[in-house]
Amino acid sequence: MVTRNVTLTLFTTALFIAPISACSSSSPMTDKSSPVAEMPSSPVTETSIPLDEIRPVLISAQEFDLPIVGDGKSTLPAKVISADDIEVTITDTSRIIVLNEAIAEIVISLGFADKIIGRDATTTLAALTAIPKVSSGHDISAESVLELKPTLVIGDTRSGPPEAIQQLRGAGIPIVLAPEVWKLSDIAPRINLIANALGAGSFGIKLLDTTQSDINQALNTLDPATVKPRVAFIYVRGTASVFLLGGKESGADEMIRAAGGIDVGTDLDLAAFTPLTSEAIVNANPEIIVVTTRGLASVGGIDGLLDLPGIAQTPAAKTRAVVSIDDDLLFSFGPRTGELIIRLAQAFRVLTTEN
Repeated sequence: MVTRNVTLTLFTTALFIAPISACSSSSPMTDKSSPVAEMPSSPVTETSIPLDEIRPVLISAQEFDLPIVGDGKSTLPAKVISADDIEVTITDTSRIIVLNEAIAEIVISLGFADKIIGRDATTTLAALTAIPKVSSGHDISAESVLELKPTLVIGDTRSGPPEAIQQLRGAGIPIVLAPEVWKLSDIAPRINLIANALGAGSFGIKLLDTTQSDINQALNTLDPATVKPRVAFIYVRGTASVFLLGGKESGADEMIRAAGGIDVGTDLDLAAFTPLTSEAIVNANPEIIVVTTRGLASVGGIDGLLDLPGIAQTPAAKTRAVVSIDDDLLFSFGPRTGELIIRLAQAFRVLTTEN
């Protein structure tokens, strides 16, 4: 298992928002005044932090290192089948645009960080802060991409709009779209496709082995005797009045199960991202609520979240049992997933421990 330096950031009253992700363990915490406690990586059932200091729990992407397993060298030409069934031939990997945070993580882990010359707006890794953006949200600008003269563009099947993808392919730019990943079992095909597109198949095998080893080790540290808490993932954007309850195949359900919890949306047989009602969240009866850091900020922090209709009546609200995870870390499903499972399981453990 790749060694990573990780800490569990804890806060009580003021909302602490950490910037997303550094690829180096030397990156400093943004807020040195926030209380920080070292957490053991195994077993996940051990805690020694006073419970009045741990609600809610923040899991920040900047505390997770990416493993670097490749040297950034390609064996070309490479030929792959994109997830949209288009055969793509790659002859040059010297100028790469990444259209997804999880894609960027894999490209960096394979040793190609210095070849990335463009990114979409949702790719917020600190290592790529200075790299130009080619999109507004999820919609890429074909003109912005063409200006950078890329030799390879890698996104996933959500990348678009389709007209922009078609225009870029028409201009002769190789575009590889990887499959979306919402389950642990879907990680391997994405890593393999990206590695092969980069002409780095052997390093792809190494990265996959490392990633799977981390995940297996994380799953094996769970104590089967521990009571599984009922956990609700709530996608919230208060400024846009968007309130959704994660359910089957939301991605969050897979992480909650992997960390030893019961996803309440799945338990109620709800589809992914079902509109949240007061009745639904009360019926779900969550002991713990998982949110993203941007979502938590959009409702004014922990107090704003727990005051939302219905949520205030849940066991989670009564104990302030909330886990806030940086948005793109929760749904990355890649090299950092094993470590996240461990950290999430630790959070569940401490939040369900009685005073």
